[in-house]
This record gives sequence, C-alpha cells and structure tokens, in this order.
Amino acid sequence: MSSSKEKVPAYEEVIADLLRSTTGPVSAKELAEKLLAVRPSQARNPLQAMRQHIRQANGRLLVFLDADTVLSLRLAFQGARFRLPLDREMINKGLVNIVDSLPYYLPLNFPLEQVRFVDSAGKPVAFQIKPVSQQVNTLFGHQDITTLYANLSDWLRAQKVNAKDHLLITILDWEQGVMQLAREPFGQRNQGLLAQRNRLMADLFFDLLESAVDEDIYAHVAVPTIYARLPDKSGYPPGHWMIVLEEDGRMISDGWRIHYSDGGFSPLEQLAREIAGEPQHPAARPVSKEQREQVYRFKAALAYRPNLWREIEVQGKQTLADLDLLLREAFNHDVFDHLGGFWKLIPRGIQGKPGVTKRGAARQARYREVKLGHVEPMGGGEGARIRIAELELAIGDRLKYVYDFGDWIEHHLTLEAIETPQASVKYPREVARNQPEYVYCVECQKKGKQKVAKWICLECTTGPDHEIMLCEKCADRHEEHYLEEILY
Repeated sequence: MSSSKEKVPAYEEVIADLLRSTTGPVSAKELAEKLLAVRPSQARNPLQAMRQHIRQANGRLLVFLDADTVLSLRLAFQGARFRLPLDREMINKGLVNIVDSLPYYLPLNFPLEQVRFVDSAGKPVAFQIKPVSQQVNTLFGHQDITTLYANLSDWLRAQKVNAKDHLLITILDWEQGVMQLAREPFGQRNQGLLAQRNRLMADLFFDLLESAVDEDIYAHVAVPTIYARLPDKSGYPPGHWMIVLEEDGRMISDGWRIHYSDGGFSPLEQLAREIAGEPQHPAARPVSKEQREQVYRFKAALAYRPNLWREIEVQGKQTLADLDLLLREAFNHDVFDHLGGFWKLIPRGIQGKPGVTKRGAARQARYREVKLGHVEPMGGGEGARIRIAELELAIGDRLKYVYDFGDWIEHHLTLEAIETPQASVKYPREVARNQPEYVYCVECQKKGKQKVAKWICLECTTGPDHEIMLCEKCADRHEEHYLEEILY
C-alpha cells in the first residue's frame, strides 16, 4: 500500500478562495481568523502571522480600505471606469495600444490576448490583436520593441468616432478581462465634471503617497486602492490613471511605481532621461526684483548638537554657493575642501504635522527630502547657481545642509523671517550664535589652571568619560596626533 499526503493549499490560494464569497468590505481580523481556520499555524502569534500573509496579498488579491478593512480586487474594480483620448492617427488605423492602457486595470500577468470587449448593449465587439514592432532608443541602444494593439477599426467606424472623442472603458469582469466600450462625443463632454473627477483621483493618489512609509508606492497596489476609495467609481469616468498623474504634476510614474515629481530620479532614470535627451535639472525659476532683494534669516544648527546654532542672513539673489560658504565659515568647516549639499525638507501630509497622538505622546513630523544639489568648495556644482529666492521658501520651511559627504556633518536650517534689506549691510552674514558652553583643557586643570580648550585629541580620547580636551598651547604637544577643533 502507498500513502500520499494531501496537498496543503498555499496561503494565497486560501485567501483567494475566501474572497470569492465576499460581497463587500471585510474585516482584516475576520479574514485572518478564517485563514487560520483553514491553515493552522505554529507561529508564536498565529493571528499576527495570518495578517502578514494578508498584507502580502495587497495589490494581488485585495486592497486595504483602511488599516482594519480589506476589499477584494474583484470588487474594487467592479464597474470601475476610465477614459482614453483618441487622435486622428489612432482612428485612421483603428489601433488602440492595450499594452500601455490596460495593465493595472487587469489581474497581474493577465494575458492581453484574452481581453474581451463588449458594447453598451453587452454584445461582443469584434477585434483582432495586432502586434506592431518599432525601433526605440533604450538604455541598451536601439532595440525593436513589439507592442500589442487592439484593432477596433470596424467598431470605431460604426460608432462614427472623431479625433476629439474619448473612448470610455468600464470593467465588467476584472477576473476574466471583460470590458465595455463606449464613445463619448467631444460635444457631450462635461469638461468641468471631468476636471473635478481627475482632481479627486489625483488627490487620492497623493494622499496614498503621503501616508506611505517610503517615498513611493507601487502602481499595482495604488490603482485598485484608489478605485476602491473613489466615490461613485461607476459614475462619470476620470482619465486613465497615468494621464491623471501627468496632468496633476505632483507625482510621476515610471510605469510600475509612483513617486514625488520633485523627488529627483534614480541613477537608472537619470540615464534614461539622458538617452532621451531630456533635461537633467530644472531650469532656473524667474525671480522678481523684490524677491532678489529680500533677506532670508535662517537658524542653522548641527543635527547632532541642536544647541550649537548660528543665525544667518542671505539675500534672495544670492545662491546656494554663497550659503554654503557662509555655513562653512560659521561652523568652522574647511572652505577649501569637501563637498557641501542641500536638501529641502517638506512635511508629508497630515502625519507630517507635529501634534499629539491618541495616547498623549508627541507625534514627530515626517519629512521627505528634495535634493537641491551639491556645491563644490570653490563654488562649482549642480546646486551652486540656484538662487535662494528660487527655492520658494515660506517662514517655517526647513533645509538640510551636509558638509563633507564622507564624515556627513549634517545641519538643519529653519527659515525664521523674510525681511527687507538694511542699508549699508553686506550680505550674506552671521547675525547671532548660541551662548558658548566652554570646556576646559585637561592638561591645564592638572596644574590647577582653567583654560578654555580649543582642540580634542581623538587619538588620546578613549570614550565620552575620557575626552582629551586641549588648549592651543597644550595641543602643540599632540601635534602628531589627529586633532579636531571644538565648536562652541
């Protein structure tokens, strides 16, 4: 006799099976309990382990409406609508690019050849899948790329579609890839309502990005989440999600992830932009005469020693190179060596605002860092020519400055005031600094003297309780050691 073990279903299979019977949102806790009943766990916290499997299914089988409620993708997309603009070339050829337009509106890895279209009466729309090859410029040189198009020429002709019309698409069966097609004539378009729907969708995307742990979100999770949260998703259709993001301007997508449009580009994206001939850095923003003359007063402090600060002033017409030099001088950094770099710190959404949690604890502000550019010691670098007024700062805004990318000496700058310049004052300048908290030379103290230390001998220092602080004279006896100047 031979015995065989019954195959244990994968967690994803069980979750999919459990979701098939749902007709609306379900509690994540309830789903975890049902999952645990089918797949018992030996984990220390079995229910928590099941919730982790549910989180891993986010964007594949379900989406989270909030931290405690999930909705199956089948229901999230049921009746969801979007629109595609048409142009004269598309109509003349009868071809609609389904590679660019349909992914993320279908299950992951859904075969596009199996997509089915029906008309407003539910009757099948006859079409053929047509592969079209074209040569494109990629990171790896010129390559032939094959794109799948749906040849809808007969249907477009029967509908008398014109170049300014829109193609409206409604998802009837997400799992089977069944979509309904309709024509919206240009003359019947409600431009105001369309702008409102697009803005609502963009705001939902932006809120999702703002609340994310990282500074990007994945499209296969974001798109169904937005439709699950979109009021009246079966109503007047917004634009295709990528078109909505492009028109909004706050976000950008590379086709698989979404991030802040001012957040810079990865090395791969920078290379792609260079190949495409796109600008690597934004052009200088126009600055008025009044903005050029305004004086920006910052309080700059060391990130690891916030009680060590300087108040500095710089005019709007002056540059990050001017600000870099001023900070080097104010904090006794070498003006002839090492790079400096600037970032703009932007609060992220509601969670980015300081406040109090439900338990009464202080809530820390969350910031994202927008790179402004680096500055070379003698004034060169990608950020050197950026004028302060171009940063479009308001009182309370913050910058991050790093001196020496090796040692990474980080400073935080907070804009305290924007004022008119004073007569006969030369900017930039330092206007105030913290009250010094002096430490004294350990060698002089042994002799009963008290002399302010200027250097710390890092080679002789063995820890926080044994720091060798030295005055100028005593430091001469450590001239072959590595000395670091003490900042006050």
